Order: sequence, then structure tokens, then C-alpha cells
Amino acid sequence: MIRAQVTDRDALAARLPSELAMYLRAHDWTIRSREGSAVQWVKTVDDEEFEALQPQESTIRDYAARVRDLLNVVAISEDRSELEVLTDISNVSMDVHTVRTFPPDNAPGMIGLDDGVQAYESVRNLVIAAAYTVSVAQPRAVQPARKSAEVLKFLRDVRIGPSAEGSFVLSVHTPVPPRLSPLQPTLFETEQAGGFEPAEPFERRVSLRLYDAVRAAHNAANDALIDPSGLGVFTESVPDGISANLCEALVGLGGEAGHPFELSLRLAPSRPIRARPLPPIHFRRDHIPVLSSAAQELRERIPEEGVVVAGNVVRLHREGAGSGEISIAGSVEGDDRLRRVWMNLTDEDYSTATLAHREMSIVSVRGDLVRRGTRLYLTNPAAFRVIATQD
Repeated sequence: MIRAQVTDRDALAARLPSELAMYLRAHDWTIRSREGSAVQWVKTVDDEEFEALQPQESTIRDYAARVRDLLNVVAISEDRSELEVLTDISNVSMDVHTVRTFPPDNAPGMIGLDDGVQAYESVRNLVIAAAYTVSVAQPRAVQPARKSAEVLKFLRDVRIGPSAEGSFVLSVHTPVPPRLSPLQPTLFETEQAGGFEPAEPFERRVSLRLYDAVRAAHNAANDALIDPSGLGVFTESVPDGISANLCEALVGLGGEAGHPFELSLRLAPSRPIRARPLPPIHFRRDHIPVLSSAAQELRERIPEEGVVVAGNVVRLHREGAGSGEISIAGSVEGDDRLRRVWMNLTDEDYSTATLAHREMSIVSVRGDLVRRGTRLYLTNPAAFRVIATQD
């Protein structure tokens, strides 16, 4: 079999000595000696010993050539192509989530423009949903639109990788710090059955939570149609990361036609964890409507608490004096999409809303957002006020 070789000097020179060392260590190579500017690594495979020289300084003149030699030895020892090994070295400090979609009537690696844009947005929303549940003490079935500074900072470090051959493939790359010491559980860690290792950084916890939440949603979609509780199988898994936001993101990966897709996770070799299975999670066409219904019902039954709505009063209605109903066309804090939100106000706030409507002023109000059918309602409205007037 002909395997791809790497001759691009820039690609070879781009790999850092630390990446080479982390990859070799993670794949059971051991150091035999240090010779000047190189480290000699060895590994035995099927009674055959392989030797690789890893340069320690990227400033040496023949650095790319030395990386090429190392790559050749490692590829032979692993019976893989140099390109595959180089890709894994590049991602040695990255947790990589791969989403493989199977849109019909498309050539391999292709997808419709609208579905492609939606797929990228849905992957982003998946990451946000997972990061939110890790960042809070109590996960919510309906997550707020506004995210914490910790989540937003994390998002800035996450990368989208190049597509792969075959079906349309997206990859999300999350940098994680390397583990410098071997895995030796403390007494405290041993007691954390089924939980995260206390030493795991935020980035790794998000990676695992994303995978576990998607797995929980997959299981819930399988069980929802046969379980008498229906939506209950989703609400019971909210502590595992299931939310309306996560379900909507998964639906988005199916595109307009609801095509199948698959999600997998490969943890960064530079930060190993205790063995746990991470099989690919495959969603069928019939999972999509179940997830869509779950997202809608969660939003209808469980309000999004403490939401701030800002915009223009576009409708007023009441019978005589007293409280009345209004609707605001505007946005929810943390989400720039134009929404129309309905609410009932006290007599005093209704009078303020009437004046704001007449003067085309912008108002704001805080409350709990819930969906009822096709409408959004703000319950428990408070702090209704005018924040800007029309010039």
C-alpha cells in the first residue's frame, strides 16, 4: 500500500520540539539517551526495536530534515502514513471533537451552503452548551442567552480544524495543558466515582461534558418514544448536560432534511486519563424530530430565568383600567436576534409602556422567559423602565 509522505519543509518545521516529545511519550516511546542537540527515543514493536532522534531546538539549520526523519521512523513503527502521524503530532495537545454528517445527494466532502453554515453554527452552540454546564454549580434545562466571562474566554481558544475526506466533516480543537506527572489517583480522587478528576482543567472538563451530554441526548432520544414519561428522560439528564440549547444544536447538525450525523471524541495524548470508552455516537434521521420536540417542550415548561428584554413597545391591550398586556419587539440580553416578547404589566408599568409606545422610546424589563406555542412570554416582569428616547 502506498502511504502519503510529507515533504513540505514549512509543515515539518512548524512542529515544535515539545510537540514531538509529548507525542513520543504519549505513545510509549522511552528515552535512551541525550546526544547533544537530540534526544534518542526507542520503542519495541513485535520484537523489533525502533529508534527515533528528536531535535531539541527548532533553530538548527536542518530542523525540518530531522523532523522528517523522525516522522518516517514513527510512521513505519505504527504502520501508518507520515501525513496521519504529522496530523496527530499537530494535535497532540488538542482534544478533538469530530462531527461527521451524511447529507443526501451530495458528493463526498460536500454539503449544501445553508446546511453547511448551520452546521458550523450548531457546532459552536454545542460547545457553548457544554462549557456553560461546566461553569455553573447547577445546570439548567434552558440556558441563559448571556454567557459568563469564563465561557467566552474559553470559546476564544477553541479552533475549527480542516475538513476531512469522505462525508462532510467538521472538527473542533480544544487546547488542553499537558499532564506532567503520571496518573496516580489520590484517596480523594478514588472516592469521586463517575466524576471528573479534581486535577482536570476547565478545557478537559468541557470536552468530556460535551461528549457525555451528547451521549445522554442520544440515549434519551432512543428512550423517549417508549418511556411513559416521554420528556422525563430528557429532564432527568439535565445534570448530565442535556438542555434545550444542546438539543437544538444537535437538530441543527441534521440540516433542513434531518440527515444522519456522528460525533466522536479523541482526547489529547499529552493529557491522558484513566481508560474509559469513547465510542462514536451516531444519530439517525428518526432521532432528529425527537430532539426537536424535546427542545421545544423544555422551553415551554421551564422558563429561562432572569432575562433582560430591551426594545420597542409594539402592542398594547387591556380591558378598562388596571393591568394590561404588551409586546416588545427587541432582543434578549446576550442574543442579538430580533424577538417579539409578550408580558402582562401592572397599572403603573402599563402607563409607562403606553408613554414609551407613543414616543417610540426603547424600554427594558427583566423576567423569566418561556415559550407558549409560537409565542415568547416574559413572566414575573420587574424593573420595567425607559432606557432611551427617540430624538
